[in-house]
Amino acid sequence: MIYSVKFSTFVLPNKARMKIELTSKSRISEVDFSNLPFGRNMSDHMFVCHFKNGAWQEPEIRPYGQLEFSYGLHALHYGQSAFEGMKAYRKDDGTVSMFRPLDNFARLNKSGARLMMPQIPEEIFMDGLTKLLEIDANWVPTAEEHSLYIRPFLFASSEFIAARQSDDYTFCIITSPVGPYYNGSVKVKIELEYTRATGGGIGYTKAAGNYGGAFYPTSQAIKEGYNQVIW
Repeated sequence: MIYSVKFSTFVLPNKARMKIELTSKSRISEVDFSNLPFGRNMSDHMFVCHFKNGAWQEPEIRPYGQLEFSYGLHALHYGQSAFEGMKAYRKDDGTVSMFRPLDNFARLNKSGARLMMPQIPEEIFMDGLTKLLEIDANWVPTAEEHSLYIRPFLFASSEFIAARQSDDYTFCIITSPVGPYYNGSVKVKIELEYTRATGGGIGYTKAAGNYGGAFYPTSQAIKEGYNQVIW
């Protein structure tokens, strides 16, 4: 399903407005849009919303920047983190559309439930995403097969190192203008030794650790002339 971006003021159910801080200087002129390595160039702004004391706080859009946490960040030690990947496209008439954002929203919450993380309200996800794309609309490429890659992610943001679920969480959206992930044909290997999915496990989620565990078998497959692994 193609979802056209409709720009509007974001108002939470409790009527608290989103805090918006715009960058003083765009970095878009520093990016070569004819050469876009996948996921390397971040757009000017990001969306952030914290979960504290059992409730989602006021969301905000601010200039893309650094994390605000210490080395005791819970997600670093226990991998309580999940993400999504989706895209926005520049259409022939100049407008911007997203592909199936509500499906990505539902899947992120499905991953979050398995990892004991709070459910993200739809209005925070969709209205925050829409406003972010409105602000950074110039970052959506115009070239064929290019797009704005969108990375929503949710991670445990308490600062303690006890092996239990976090108390606090942070939901973010960052974006990056990209070209095709692969150039030309793609050769895949059916992996018979390594697996990320087992009965009762979390293979069906987009947990961060699932991908970290796949790097080694993927690197071995690349040495054999493949681009990626299946299974």
